Amino acid sequence: MASGADRISNLPEVILHHILSLLPAQDAVRTCVLAQSWRHHWRSAPAVRVAGCTGWAGGVYTFGPFVDGLLSARRGGAPLESCDFELDVDLDLGPYDVPKMQRHVNGWIRRALRRGVRDLRFRVSVSSTPRLPLTLEDRPLVSEHLTRLELVGVQGNAGVLDFSCCPALENLVIEDCDVRSLEMHSPSVKHLRIRYCLFYSNNRTWMSFPSLVSFEFITNVGRVPVLDSLTEATELKLSAYPDLYVFNRDLEWCPTFSKLKTLVLGYWFVSTDLSALIWFLRHAPLLEKLTLKYLKVDNNPTKMEVNDKALEQPIAASHLQIVEIKCKCVDGIVLEILEVLNDIGVPQEKVRVKVSGRKLSMNSHDSLCNCRVP
Repeated sequence: MASGADRISNLPEVILHHILSLLPAQDAVRTCVLAQSWRHHWRSAPAVRVAGCTGWAGGVYTFGPFVDGLLSARRGGAPLESCDFELDVDLDLGPYDVPKMQRHVNGWIRRALRRGVRDLRFRVSVSSTPRLPLTLEDRPLVSEHLTRLELVGVQGNAGVLDFSCCPALENLVIEDCDVRSLEMHSPSVKHLRIRYCLFYSNNRTWMSFPSLVSFEFITNVGRVPVLDSLTEATELKLSAYPDLYVFNRDLEWCPTFSKLKTLVLGYWFVSTDLSALIWFLRHAPLLEKLTLKYLKVDNNPTKMEVNDKALEQPIAASHLQIVEIKCKCVDGIVLEILEVLNDIGVPQEKVRVKVSGRKLSMNSHDSLCNCRVP
């Protein structure tokens, strides 16, 4: 400015802290040299954003101590609303980098929790072959303040996957992780998303989340976990490879989803008799929106044998407002699904079929049969 006046420094402290919270941690710390009044502002920023450590001179040997000091130097009374770690770790420096980095990251997580962080996101990308996730300490996370937790690219064992010591935790995201525990549980989590994770291939993980409202389980590998206490859920999104997950046997032991209103089912629901689909329609009496993602093209289609006994029991579909079927073509399986919906009394005007992003409209079931897409 022509006058040379420092107008930014005259802004209210809360605004300065907000500005600093938008910067990467390295840049936020550098502001301490701008003026004497800026020397300690970064220590009170309500959000910490850490990115690295590829590109740092010395790699983990210099990046690790920097983050240690960053978290240790925070002012004790300054609230920490969010802490975001976006780590890309290059392990070409030597064979001892992995344990060194693991010691650092576990210390960062625990220190952030002690600082009262409410939203903790910890994402790690390790450039190694084979894939080598960073292992978290095998002991529970403890925090009375944590409300949201996101873990990406780590390996979690029994201790760290026990979230009962985080009574305020409501949102939990686990992606691209190795789940090395026979149990996962939290009495408080309401929204759970598990994607692209690796579970045991010979044992099933028991998952207990009695307060769950919404649940996404998408494209994971290994034996499907045993789902417990989903009766409070209002929204479910389930997708898996049919040759890896077998939900049908577990469904017989599940109670009614008395609050479920939105349901999204991936390709796995297409079994030999559509029993999984029929089961959900029967046990979700308040279901309002049903989405079926049948995106696989069967090059050797066979006649599907729908379980007539399953259809003999009453199915209440009075609350169902819309059924959306997403598919690559209208094949025999899609027509069988439509037949089932027709048999349980779902009006044709409530059914929409989208073929590769193109919506098909029809006035009758017969007209749909003539809309087969080669």
